Amino acid sequence: MALKIVYWVSTALFCGFYLFSAYGYITQPEFWAGEYLKLGYPAYLVGLMTVVKIAGVVAVLVRRPVALAQLAYAGFFYHTALAAYADFQAGEAAIVLALGLLALSVVSFLTQNAARTPKAAYTPLA
Repeated sequence: MALKIVYWVSTALFCGFYLFSAYGYITQPEFWAGEYLKLGYPAYLVGLMTVVKIAGVVAVLVRRPVALAQLAYAGFFYHTALAAYADFQAGEAAIVLALGLLALSVVSFLTQNAARTPKAAYTPLA
């Protein structure tokens, strides 16, 4: 039961943040394009990341097919790891947020089989 709670809390937090950031990309694209440029990424990624973030959240929450949800978790892992590295290189305080999201996504991934069916193949817990 405790793992179910851990799963749903961690999943709600990181999915909520991803949806909130996609909303920010939609409502303030110029601002976020500038932020991407400051970190050395091209501005066109804002539009792409808007779609990818929403699709990833839908894949994790719907979980059909399970393999698509697992692919979304991989995307979240790489996105947050690369964001943390970019923030570190730029000396940005947002590294704390990126590392927090990385931790939440890993916890969600590791506890998903305790709360959801069908079970994911490569998740060690439950």
